[in-house]
Amino acid sequence: MEEFDVVVVGGGPGGSMAARTAAEKGLKTVFFERGRKPGEKNSSGCGLGQRWWKDYPELMEKIIELPSARKVEMVVINLLDEHDRVRYRSGTTGSDLCANRFGNGRGMDGVSVYRKDLDPFFADLAVDAGAELRTSTLVNDVIMDNGIVTGVKTDEGESIKAGIVIAADGAMSTLARKSGMRNRWGGGCTLVPQLDFSCDEKKMDDVIGNAEWVWFGPLYGTYQVNFRDGFHIGAGQWVRPDWDDKPVDMMNKLVQMAPFQAMCRSIDAKPREYQAHLLPWLKEPPKTYMAGMMLVGDAAGFPCPLEAEGVWHAIISGKIAAETAAWAQSKGDVSERALAEYERRWKASDLGKEHEFGEEFVNLWDSSVFDPKLMTRQVQLLLEFSMLHPFSIVFDWGDAHMDCFNQHLEHLLDLLPEFGEFGKTYVAPLARGIWPRNVKHILLMLKPRVPGLKHVSDERYFKVIAKLSKPLAPFLDPNARQEAPLPRGSL
Repeated sequence: MEEFDVVVVGGGPGGSMAARTAAEKGLKTVFFERGRKPGEKNSSGCGLGQRWWKDYPELMEKIIELPSARKVEMVVINLLDEHDRVRYRSGTTGSDLCANRFGNGRGMDGVSVYRKDLDPFFADLAVDAGAELRTSTLVNDVIMDNGIVTGVKTDEGESIKAGIVIAADGAMSTLARKSGMRNRWGGGCTLVPQLDFSCDEKKMDDVIGNAEWVWFGPLYGTYQVNFRDGFHIGAGQWVRPDWDDKPVDMMNKLVQMAPFQAMCRSIDAKPREYQAHLLPWLKEPPKTYMAGMMLVGDAAGFPCPLEAEGVWHAIISGKIAAETAAWAQSKGDVSERALAEYERRWKASDLGKEHEFGEEFVNLWDSSVFDPKLMTRQVQLLLEFSMLHPFSIVFDWGDAHMDCFNQHLEHLLDLLPEFGEFGKTYVAPLARGIWPRNVKHILLMLKPRVPGLKHVSDERYFKVIAKLSKPLAPFLDPNARQEAPLPRGSL
């Protein structure tokens, strides 16, 4: 029986980063990919956000040069009504703060790239670091010894012994199920149908530009990831007993809409592949370790609970898992108690920060873009908010400009009671994420405008407000961390 210090199952970005880090730590490492090469999977591509330039600038300089890569500087938001009309289109362009965020001029830059290019790129990094890659190999079981994972088995009957196993085998992780860590995702998994299109690259440059697109309205929230000469469009819904929509029907509803067809005509888009895959979308990841094994990426439930981006989360968790593996083996202890260090480390990282608002994010999506009937009315609310935008008022020539402003304000105020419970239930809980430092900043700006407070000390001022306002009191607690969210339930 072959023996390795670390066995990684999965040749996606998370598995490759785990293998690379383990090899760099001097551990004898092998990683397995079931496809003929990394990147052969039922998911065409992905978007890598701006923080990649912060965390992995040296990798991004190479990723942006991959054959299918398209630079992304904004997201174009399309709001559709029940009559298939685009009622609002806006781009998230960022400010100078965003542009200079990392000091390298890349503050608003992201990259979209096909996985057929990205996954081999990461796998090559692992091989260059000394890890062994084995492709066309399906790992379908674990080897257990007194409750400890000590290796894996392939579908060919081969057994490989491991000091530690890192499972990066996707949303329906075979190793998580075979080891008894879990049976299946409960209420936190989405089925994501996608259509992949080929396009004319120059026309995409002219029409799409450096942007991703999303489509919101009386349909399931739909994202459009644009690559150098193609794009894929996908939607999703929780996998649950009361869901009776067919995945292909979800896509058909969108692609038949006139605005989408117009966009396709303008860039010579031609459908070339239908895809469907499962994706964990959880309020918080379940247990991510057991004796002898750790889960990373989708297998652990790490995709962001707000927008479900998972590649950054996969490589961060893969790196932390490999570092934990090196630490545990140096101690000669791969027990469950020892590998609890993995969970402590990822929770203390930026990865853990993403899940601090998992419950609030998931609940918000579930009662908005994942519910077409609710979105039909919510679009009207969003349109009125947009009409209070200065640019919208300037170009509303239906009446005197201030009259237009007041008409829209009046309509918005009429709509708010209908959505009051929605705001209270799903939006208000997010307020705990405002930094206490920023709340104090706002209150100090208001202080000079209140008669009689000119000579009151700031400390006394905050104490009075805390007594008068229950919602503000937690933000003004002297013991509150000034750049961290308040604990859940504190508001």
